[in-house]
Amino acid sequence: MTLSLKNESKLLARHSLIYGLGELLSRVVALLLLPIYTRFLTPYDYGIKELVGLSTDVIGILLATSISSSIYRFYFDYEAEQDRNEVISSSIITIGVVGLIAISILAFTTKTMAFYILDSSDLYYFFLISFASLWFTTLNQIGYNYLRAHQQSIKFIILAVFKLLITISLNIYLICFLKMGVVGILISTLITSIIMSFVLMVPIIMKVKLRFSKNKIIEILKYGLPLIPAQLGAFIVHLSDRFFIKGYCSIADAGIYSLGYRFGALPSNFISGPFNQTWQPRRFELYKQEGSEKVFGKIFTYFLYLMFFAGLIVSVLTKEILMLMSDPQFWEAYQIVPIIVLATTIFTFHYHLNMGILIHKKTKYLAYINFSNGIIILILNFLLIPPYGIWGAAYATLLAFIYKIVLTYYISNKYHKIYFEVVRISKILFTVAVLYCFSYFMVYESIFVSLVMKSIVIMLYPFVLSALRFYEDEEKETIVRMINKYVLRK
Repeated sequence: MTLSLKNESKLLARHSLIYGLGELLSRVVALLLLPIYTRFLTPYDYGIKELVGLSTDVIGILLATSISSSIYRFYFDYEAEQDRNEVISSSIITIGVVGLIAISILAFTTKTMAFYILDSSDLYYFFLISFASLWFTTLNQIGYNYLRAHQQSIKFIILAVFKLLITISLNIYLICFLKMGVVGILISTLITSIIMSFVLMVPIIMKVKLRFSKNKIIEILKYGLPLIPAQLGAFIVHLSDRFFIKGYCSIADAGIYSLGYRFGALPSNFISGPFNQTWQPRRFELYKQEGSEKVFGKIFTYFLYLMFFAGLIVSVLTKEILMLMSDPQFWEAYQIVPIIVLATTIFTFHYHLNMGILIHKKTKYLAYINFSNGIIILILNFLLIPPYGIWGAAYATLLAFIYKIVLTYYISNKYHKIYFEVVRISKILFTVAVLYCFSYFMVYESIFVSLVMKSIVIMLYPFVLSALRFYEDEEKETIVRMINKYVLRK
């Protein structure tokens, strides 16, 4: 059967939009809480929150990556529902038991961690709360993977709305009314994780039953264990800069950088995140079909179209948004946003380029790539952060991501041919560069006037591409039909 670009695009669009709404809701929470954080927290407090969260993420990588990252690959290896259920239930049991033992042991190290990471052993309870949240969160991740594997995007978004309401309510109560600061944020996360475990995991466990398959979990671990050093390498690349900034600059600078990084990662979160939640498992079902390479290449072009459009919006408007929403002590974060946008956008190419590695189960190469990338970023952070601060961290991230993508393409392309629409991709890059440069030199005293004028420039994006003859005839017809159907209501 020949693979249909039209059908796959519709499927991806439908589910990615829903998953995207889920991501949007989580980002809406962050935006709604930003004025609260900048009023009731200082950059130092924000830096503390980020460092605790990042430290916990490292533990999460060690505990859950080998299983949670492998579920899709082995879930679709089986046709029988019972076998698929055993993949899920065995994963839940393994992560639950191993995670509980590991976190119990780590509880005895919290004072040491607090001393070295937060410069005060008295803050050890921050890590205790965060570790408790981690256990529930890792279990919940299996549940979300189960929903994605079944393409239950509607249920996913309902749970996202529910989580949004709980998170906002708890943060407002604990931070604004009880004035608990960073502790309030951590407790809010813990309570939310516990509630979501009951709402999400209990029904899934009742459906799949708690059956343990030693053989299946061994296969999953064989596939997934090489992903642990790969993920640790990715962590070093993505997040080690905060610790360097804390060490060479200050915790407050780490907070400012973290805020700028969060804005810079928005295109990845809004576009790449929901896109890959649908596309990652779907690729394994389709890659053997005739014509899949060209379909994958065109979908990648559509992906870049949206990613760079979102990146243009964030890069151009973050300064005004921060000035409207946050305290002046946080405003300087906007300066690094365009660099982080470019870096994280380049990083998302990885999910398209690693196809050959994953299809042929050569996951050891992901470990090699990320481990070497981790070494490079440590060297770059060491060289660039002491003299250049948060700017050095931003450029180190960009250089590291470029290295990762080049190496991933080189290795993966040997196993599975990767197709690109080079001319159309070049037109996207040219358009984004021109519009960003034009908006960069637009300066207005009024924040609102600046927002309006820059937004007008951004909206020229699809029209400039049209002038460059980017759109194919079939795409033009589809756009016209959509305008008639949803805008003009014809």
